[in-house]
Amino acid sequence: MISNPDITITAYQAKEILDDGGPLINYRIEGSLEIDSGCDWEKVVLIENCIIENLKCVMVYFQKSVTVKNCHLKDAAFSFSYFVGGLIIENCIFDSYLDFQSGGHNDVASISFRNNHFMDFVNFFDCWFTGELILENNTFEKGSNICSKGQLISFDLPVQSSDNIGDLSLESECRL
Repeated sequence: MISNPDITITAYQAKEILDDGGPLINYRIEGSLEIDSGCDWEKVVLIENCIIENLKCVMVYFQKSVTVKNCHLKDAAFSFSYFVGGLIIENCIFDSYLDFQSGGHNDVASISFRNNHFMDFVNFFDCWFTGELILENNTFEKGSNICSKGQLISFDLPVQSSDNIGDLSLESECRL
């Protein structure tokens, strides 16, 4: 469950914690938290029990695992990002359009979405999932294109999908 964090920090302070390899746990993060575009990120990312105003991870090559649990994200983007070390998003709420386009590339580690509530469209246009992809118990209020046929989405392994609510086969990459 998403908690109500007592400690408020700026996006700059949150970025410093991540830069030092530390976790973000029980924070309300104000501003735009950006992981450096175009970088090879070689640290584990753990974000738990946080409310985040804006998280931008655009064109990041995550070498290690990325875990986001029990968080409320008002705005976020992961476009053009590779999750070589895997990605776990669990028990989260996303308020706005969420972009993963041209990403994936998870090799041996899995990408897992469990028990999340997506209030807007979730875009996976041109993603290539080279490892396991798990979609379980998620609500997609405005759908997604993750299971579409014409959005250049590739899977090297069968998708493990169960108990999701919403249309996952929309033939679009645009906001609805």
